[in-house]
Amino acid sequence: MKPTAEQIEQTRAALRWYFDLHYGRPWDPGTPSMYFDQGMIGRFAVTREAFVRGDPAALFRMLVTTVMFQRRQDLQIMRILRGISPEEALELTDVDALLALADAHECPHNKSLDALLNRCDLTKDKQGRGCCEANAALDCPLKLHTVLLKRYGHFGKVPLSAALMLRAHGAEDLEQLRQQVLAEAAGPAEASRLILERLAVSWRISEKIGSMFLSAVTNPALDPEAPWQEGLDHARFVVIDSNVDLFLRAINYQGAMTSYARRREFIQALAEAIDLSAMQPGVSAYNPRIVQQAMYLFMSVTHRRHLSADCSHDEPPPCARCPDRLKALCAASPHG
Repeated sequence: MKPTAEQIEQTRAALRWYFDLHYGRPWDPGTPSMYFDQGMIGRFAVTREAFVRGDPAALFRMLVTTVMFQRRQDLQIMRILRGISPEEALELTDVDALLALADAHECPHNKSLDALLNRCDLTKDKQGRGCCEANAALDCPLKLHTVLLKRYGHFGKVPLSAALMLRAHGAEDLEQLRQQVLAEAAGPAEASRLILERLAVSWRISEKIGSMFLSAVTNPALDPEAPWQEGLDHARFVVIDSNVDLFLRAINYQGAMTSYARRREFIQALAEAIDLSAMQPGVSAYNPRIVQQAMYLFMSVTHRRHLSADCSHDEPPPCARCPDRLKALCAASPHG
């Protein structure tokens, strides 16, 4: 679906707002800087140095952390992550430790990815304790993990499933997985599709979550030293959540809201129509992830009211300075 001239101009206005107030700042949510900040995500944070060199342990920790950010407000997830101890965070995000736990435990449903996905019935009881019916009497480590993560009862399967995903693909770590994909694929487009597919066999790694992680490690506009830029197409990784959907509806997007691919393609088409390099020095002309990030943050009332630099806190309200086409979309203004 081709964007209309008005949809392009509405998106351009949101981008101007984003570049002026939030782009490149350490508080920009969902960008690599979030993963470096213990004040945001506690002991799940990694160092930027480890990120830049593509340290496999750091990237795996980022992947597990990313899976938490779904179907709940980001600020709530950050509070959960900050409440987990260093020792617990290490157990939840270390490939070798997770696999050793599974290998040492007597439950057969921890032994392979297929068993974990299809036969493990992990949940929580009415008291919030981890439980299952398949092996109710066993003191399974996943029952502890689901309590620590404070999400759905089955969320305790997330860390181990990511580790077992690597084992199922014959990879010791995420870097080996990337190298496999690069060796098999005909080019960056195919490699990007393949690595998304391989990550997505893990429990709860959707295209949205996979794209959030992969954009962080590939997109130079999010971090100029992102470690996986070579061989993957960062333009493939667009993160579509409820706030992005709000923006699409607000600009009268007429495509299928239930199709991730259709929404991604529409955002890519918008990005093709807007020269970002003319708006922000150092950003390439075409970058759908940046277009999507502007949509997301502009419509995120929770984040904007939490960020002191956002214009929603200004006195007097600066709304009169916004173009009418942008003002009409804004839900975070004092008059929204």
